[in-house]
Amino acid sequence: MEVIFVGKEWRFKKALKEELFRYISFDAIKYIDSFDIDFRPNSDTLIVTNQKTYPLVTRIIARLANQNIVVKNDILVPEKSKFSKNSFLVELGGKNVNVILLEKEVPEIFIITPSFERINVFKMDKDTALMFLEPILNAHKLDYTVYENEGGFVEIVTEPLSDTIKKEIISTIPYVVFGNLFEHIVKTLPPKKITFAESCTGGLIASHLTKISGSSNCFDGSVVTYANRIKHEWLGVENSTLEKYGAVSEQTVKEMLLGAIEISKADFAIAVSGIAGPTGGTPTKPVGTVYIGVADRKNLQVELLHLKGDRNYIQYQAMMNAIRLFINFAGLYETN
Repeated sequence: MEVIFVGKEWRFKKALKEELFRYISFDAIKYIDSFDIDFRPNSDTLIVTNQKTYPLVTRIIARLANQNIVVKNDILVPEKSKFSKNSFLVELGGKNVNVILLEKEVPEIFIITPSFERINVFKMDKDTALMFLEPILNAHKLDYTVYENEGGFVEIVTEPLSDTIKKEIISTIPYVVFGNLFEHIVKTLPPKKITFAESCTGGLIASHLTKISGSSNCFDGSVVTYANRIKHEWLGVENSTLEKYGAVSEQTVKEMLLGAIEISKADFAIAVSGIAGPTGGTPTKPVGTVYIGVADRKNLQVELLHLKGDRNYIQYQAMMNAIRLFINFAGLYETN
């Protein structure tokens, strides 16, 4: 499969490209600044677009496929294409062409790629995790790729694992979660409940959790407290705390956690407050300054992060770090 990135920006969006590469297998990569009517696929092709390039690419692909353009899932797609949110598939010249709009997360990819397994390792750096896992993976002749996830944990993408291999891994490293972290939370947290108090992430954590079927078993609701007034009125953050330390502070996040636990009656809370940019930074609290916290009814923990990237990427990193903090705090790892 060939992957074509359309738009000048893709040469610099390393994190999003790495996220995509975890889901696909490819033979060639091409970067083009613009897309034209002379396009002819030489093989099955994945075309990666952004908000600027998606409309033109879609119109050209529809014209080449002799299809009209329609609006489905609030986005333009060729009328006879196979589609889901931010992704569609058509056939051109006997080849499959899958166009995706890649923003914060990877949409469904229709071109068949090899199945894979994700091993998330906590409380270890990459070298330490590999020291324990390489003998197992090599003994079973598994291909694998190792990443340092944006959330501060190690992620290993490998071929599908049997239950026997998974048990072997768990017995070797006790701080492991297989697959999607949000699915793992939904599967293992009930009957306990979790809630969120989000500021700079704007509901991103709740959105990701509620994409998972069955999330209502561990999630009743949460709050997005963007303004200081709402932090005070909804969560009970003291005005004196906001005035003395600011909204982006350890003290504010602690009070957000306590307020979220109180109003939701949940067993756990995650709180996030930070400066996602591109404006709002100061010399003492530059863009990318984010406090994340987690609490239960007896204990709480807060971390300070200094994140880099554009607004969306800072929000994504804040979310993943918050999930990492929660899994470690709650000890929510795989068990035999």
